[in-house]
Amino acid sequence: MTQQIPIANLEKYGYVDLAAGKDARTKRKTARQCIVIGARDWLSRWYWLYIWAGKLTTSDLKKKILDTQETYQPRRFGIEANGMQVMFGSIVRDEAKERFGHGIKVMSIYQPTNVDKNYRIRTGIEPAILQGRFFLQKNEVDARVEMAGFPTAATKDIIDAIETCMNRVAPKQTVTRVTDNEYEEYAKYLRASHMPTYLIEQEMKKFKAQQRNATLH
Repeated sequence: MTQQIPIANLEKYGYVDLAAGKDARTKRKTARQCIVIGARDWLSRWYWLYIWAGKLTTSDLKKKILDTQETYQPRRFGIEANGMQVMFGSIVRDEAKERFGHGIKVMSIYQPTNVDKNYRIRTGIEPAILQGRFFLQKNEVDARVEMAGFPTAATKDIIDAIETCMNRVAPKQTVTRVTDNEYEEYAKYLRASHMPTYLIEQEMKKFKAQQRNATLH
């Protein structure tokens, strides 16, 4: 039986990649701007509600961010802030006050320049995929192409933004105390996802350890 989770029960987070980087080989801007909205449940499963990648003028990008905020209302909206890009987040925040009568929780996200991007993406996303905690909608073709072709695919804008949203925008999650039924529900979910048995056993041991720590605290 398919499990259904109301969107209202999920924590929603967003991230905007401003695509200011340049290809080191051609010295030309090759990356697209990207907006992602992810929703996380209490088991750290990620459901990607909205993914967009393209190239817009600054004013059109601001409008798209605000439209996305109005539609999905994420708890936090991270905006890339390396270099002079930090000013863009302030502009978006000010325009949100004018449009909605209140600000949105805009976070300035500084990407580490001393960490290899491919390493960051792989270690940031792969655990969720292997553990069956990562869900894309069927129409997200570009995201699937980037994931299937990583790290040599022509683009990696979307998965870069997804990794940042998961690990830089969303706060670290602590597993709270759960009932036996919820524990069994998680085990059934992992089995239904066709995860290998040895990985299910590892995941459930980790889950038990997190539960014990949550109980002690």
